[in-house]
Amino acid sequence: MRLLRILPMVLLTGCSLFGGGTAKAPVENKDVPFQARGSLDGAPRKRLLILPFIDAAGTRSVRTTLHAREVMVRMLMKTDSFVIINNSEFPRDLGTYLKNGEYDIEAIAKVASGMGLAAIVEGKIIDVKAKRIGDSVGLVREIRARMDATVGLRMAATKNAKVVLSETREATVEDSTTRFAERAMSDSNLADDPKLIEAAITKAVYATVPRIVQAIEKLSWEGRVALIKGDKIYLNAGRLSGLQVGDILKITEDGQDVYDPETGGMLGRVPGRMKGTVEIISYFGKDGAVAVIHSGSGFRENDLVELY
Repeated sequence: MRLLRILPMVLLTGCSLFGGGTAKAPVENKDVPFQARGSLDGAPRKRLLILPFIDAAGTRSVRTTLHAREVMVRMLMKTDSFVIINNSEFPRDLGTYLKNGEYDIEAIAKVASGMGLAAIVEGKIIDVKAKRIGDSVGLVREIRARMDATVGLRMAATKNAKVVLSETREATVEDSTTRFAERAMSDSNLADDPKLIEAAITKAVYATVPRIVQAIEKLSWEGRVALIKGDKIYLNAGRLSGLQVGDILKITEDGQDVYDPETGGMLGRVPGRMKGTVEIISYFGKDGAVAVIHSGSGFRENDLVELY
């Protein structure tokens, strides 16, 4: 696993590049630092979609679920191994995939595969419990409390749309909260304290991050051909993703899904035919790369881009 280190700039971005009409070649960014990743033999950063967190109880504030997702994103970005795309960049409404308290992340993964993402991560706040462990007397009361939080995690690889990680993590924090002119403080009142809730959820989410990193390191990196204009091939991953000027990448056709004839379940994807290779010559936009043909021919938009 790579050593954790903070990115100079945390960029949460996607690569929805082109709208309708006649495609125009994007403006290239040539005047950028040469080094795109920590070492020339290091792998590009894998792209992830962190879904909006789910509140299993359905009673907590939007702030709580937003905080949980932000904690996970922040910790994953510190590894310098990932690019986290904005949920708004997903081409469909993610809410339509939410049924019976969880996302259909296998269905989401199939769409995300065409965006060059490596994995989809779902987080869920399963339970939050509070218990008073101390009290003080007076008009202004500082109460010591213990908060227990349980967070669920599921992750699916986009390459085969299969869940590769599913587990729960628990965390306990003790902290103080101040109450004014209250004769009694019930445990149920404490369970609504946003400070205590966020502290416990933060600790529980932290515990999930190492498992996410370990699981994603086993997945292969890939991108997509976004546009072909003249002799230039525009890719949906660039400097932010860790592609280096001079890198040679292979272009293949999209693979074919294979299903079990008995169960109908997806078994995996057969790799597509290799068409040739391209060389990165410059960048464009927030995270795009410009390449030229190194070998082969017949490249098309949406072809798969992989390490050579």
